[in-house]
This record gives sequence, structure tokens and C-alpha cells, in this order.
Amino acid sequence: MFGDKLIINADDFGINSNVNKAIVNCFQKDIISSATLMANMDGFDEAVELAKIHGFVNCIGLHVNLIEGKSLTDLSGTGLTDSNGFFIMNAIKNFRIFFSSELQIKIKNEIIAQYNKLLEHGIRPTHIDSHVHVHILPYLVSIFVQVTKEKNQKIRIVTVTKRKNFFIMIYNMLLNKYLKANKINFSDKFGNARFFENYLNANKNIHQVFEIMVHPTMKGNEVVEIFANVNLEERIKKLKEQYRLKLISSERAIN
Repeated sequence: MFGDKLIINADDFGINSNVNKAIVNCFQKDIISSATLMANMDGFDEAVELAKIHGFVNCIGLHVNLIEGKSLTDLSGTGLTDSNGFFIMNAIKNFRIFFSSELQIKIKNEIIAQYNKLLEHGIRPTHIDSHVHVHILPYLVSIFVQVTKEKNQKIRIVTVTKRKNFFIMIYNMLLNKYLKANKINFSDKFGNARFFENYLNANKNIHQVFEIMVHPTMKGNEVVEIFANVNLEERIKKLKEQYRLKLISSERAIN
């Protein structure tokens, strides 16, 4: 039996109204226990208002976004944003960041600006993760660890699975070990719903905190997982009933 150590986090809160609506729906139906908010996207203000209206403002973390939308700080000349200040998709995935302390400082300042924007709108983040998992990139890990520690926060770990690329698997294992050694993790294991199902089938007695990541969106009146196109409510309900699961928030896991 898994017990009451399951976090289900909805990423991308604030990206648009459709996703915002789906996340509210998920909270109301006990499909998720937390969500992470994007500070630089068009749906941010609406997301904040919805969190306050529906009473889940204390279940919101920061979804650091260095991939899309407009940066909150001036990143001109870094190659990360275009002439209008919008992030260039995947420009952050560049090893040159390793060799530029100036660029590292600017990236850190952008992360802090996104964190502070939540605070300014009455939300104290429960934890930190990132859009497209950029916080696990080798040249960004140290920046995220610095911010996490400075803000007395916790951060998402990475999924460890068997891969064709053996070196990526080893890197992910070492990264998790590093984050846990720094005591900034809030879960013991992390993955999507399928990874969790497979793990439960292989491990019947679990005494760990597990985080499941979901990406809800509305498809008509139905809440679906955007990357799997399956009914999210039905999938989570089945999981909870089959394994007698009870959700906890990342804040409870930390405390």
C-alpha cells in the first residue's frame, strides 16, 4: 500500500485560460494536490485570481519558464530572447552558459524575478520546478540550487528510468543524489502517471513521497492529459481506488 504520500502536481498553470480552467477543475475534483505557476505568461493574472477565489493559493509553486513568453528582466544581448524580449524556444539549451558567469547571473536574476512576482501577487511558492525541466540541465543546475537555497525552497528531482543512453541515466541518478544531499528535494521519486503505475506494480510496499506530474487541459467538458490525450479524471480516480491513495501537497511533504 502506498499510503498518503502522493503528490500530483499540475504544471503550466498560467500558460492560458484553457489550462487554467482545467487546473481549477482538477483541484475541485481532487485530481491534483498542487500546481506550479508560470509568472511570465498571458494567463498569469487570471491564474492568481482563480487560485484565490477557489481557495488553493497555498498549493501553488513556481514553474520557472526560460523557454517561452516574455522575460521579466532585460536579457537583450544574451541570445536567449528576441528583439521584443520574448524567449527564443530552446535557446536556453546551450553549453556556452557554462563558460559565462555574466550570463549565469542574468539567468539567476530572471528566475528570482519570476519567484518575486508570485510573492508580489500574494502567493508564497510551495516549491520550484521548471518548464521543459530546464532546471536539470548541467549548466543550469547550480543556478537553480543557489536560488532554491537562498529562498529556503525545495525543488523537483528528475525521473530515473532505463535509457538507451546509459550516460543520461547515470547523470539523472547522480543529479538526484546531489539534490537530496543538499536537502532541497520534496519527493523521493518523480515521474508521470505511467511511470508511477509501472513502479507501483513492481513495488507493492512503498514508504516514500512520490510526485506525479500532469499537464491538464480542457477538451470540451473533459479534462485530459495534454501529452497522452486521455481522460485525466478517470485515470487518477482509477489509480487512487486501485492503490488506496490519498493525495498530499508538496508543502505537507516538505513539512
